[in-house]
Amino acid sequence: MDFRFLFLEPQGRLPPKPFAQGLILLTGVFMVITVLAAVVSPGLGILQYAVVFPYICLFGKRLHDAGLSAWLWLVFLAGAGFLNMMLSAILLPLLSPLAYEVQVEIQKIMQADGFNAAFEELAARGPEYARLSAVTSVATLLISSAFTGFAAFRMRSDPKPNRHGPPTLQARADELS
Repeated sequence: MDFRFLFLEPQGRLPPKPFAQGLILLTGVFMVITVLAAVVSPGLGILQYAVVFPYICLFGKRLHDAGLSAWLWLVFLAGAGFLNMMLSAILLPLLSPLAYEVQVEIQKIMQADGFNAAFEELAARGPEYARLSAVTSVATLLISSAFTGFAAFRMRSDPKPNRHGPPTLQARADELS
């Protein structure tokens, strides 16, 4: 597996199998960063930004293989963000009830004392909240990554050369079958 091509080069095409392998690897890295941010320090969450460009390269090449623009990655990003938000709302009370209690307390502070007071309380309790909600964070990451990855994985490869390069081996195999 050519990691440089997978994660650092936005041009080219990528068939489903190497895309899936790269996505699993990136999701694992993202999961480790999420756990470290929860256990060690929330400040380590900034390391997640180092994974953004490799995600863009990976999804962009997969979209190129389907004959689409890599800008459509923004749709995958928005979908993953929305899915993460919805799953967090559903799973937080189930998987992280103590974190949910903290969230309810902060909401009560916001209703009583306003947004600034709630923000100050959240800043003070941030490390605690991150630690308490780690299970939910990891679960939502894995589920949203699986859904968006599956959608990209299932896109048909363009069997003909396109502006992003010659067809991948997968596209040629699809054309023959």
